[in-house]
Amino acid sequence: MRYGIIGIGSIFAILFLIQIKKGKKYESLVENLDSAVFPLKELYSVGFAWNATKLFQFKGKKAAELRAQASLLYEPQYAEYYANVAWAQALTLIHLFLAVTFLAAGIMYDSAFLMLAAGIFLSVVIAAYCLENMKNTLAKRTEECEAQLAEVVSTMAILVNSGMVLREAWNMVADNGTGAFHALMRKAGEDMKNGYSDADAIFLFGRASNSAEIKKFTIALLQSMEKGGAELSGFLAQQSSELWNAKRQRMLQAGEQGAAKLLLPIVLIFVGVIIIVMTAAFAGSLF
Repeated sequence: MRYGIIGIGSIFAILFLIQIKKGKKYESLVENLDSAVFPLKELYSVGFAWNATKLFQFKGKKAAELRAQASLLYEPQYAEYYANVAWAQALTLIHLFLAVTFLAAGIMYDSAFLMLAAGIFLSVVIAAYCLENMKNTLAKRTEECEAQLAEVVSTMAILVNSGMVLREAWNMVADNGTGAFHALMRKAGEDMKNGYSDADAIFLFGRASNSAEIKKFTIALLQSMEKGGAELSGFLAQQSSELWNAKRQRMLQAGEQGAAKLLLPIVLIFVGVIIIVMTAAFAGSLF
């Protein structure tokens, strides 16, 4: 049994080396990736090599989801590239961890079952992380954008009411803020400078935010722009008031949810105290 486990690990390791050799032609695809976001990127050629086979070809529902997420997180023209990178990353790390798991289980045979279970579980977790990473990043960015929306609209309302045109107010707010929301605003400002109409740039901004609330605001903003600049200042002031009210409601709901989450630890502590008191009382009665 021990040699069988080592044999399986050796097969995984040999296949890994073969795929590294086959994947050399894909090495240029990972050179410019951020190592902090894509750890062990130098080995992703293994995943690209597996992707070239029919068995692990990048297709299906998950492939469509990754492309959609990549188109929002990165430039749409790079969606296919980043979706393939995520797939290659998952295949590479699964293969690597399975090889290491079986070899280590064979060498430390006394703990073989535990190591195999832990290694296979870790491989599944890593694969899920790779395939869900863009989705989670998008969710975090969306949450951050929604948290900043009310403040940004309020600032824009003040600037437009002071006499600025929308584009100038947009760029001023974008250039004087930090975070995901302002980064997306700067991207929209660059689109305006590069030939996009203000309406198209703002529409793409709403799409990239991946937030129903921000999309709703941008659609209303576009409708207000079509009616003319006279109504724009009033529209922004109204939106600012509504968004601040909505933000207060979300904060109250978050506070209530936080209090509910604290209830279980409080109950557990209370039960623990009761057990300690009863134990002490019982022990005292014995003596």
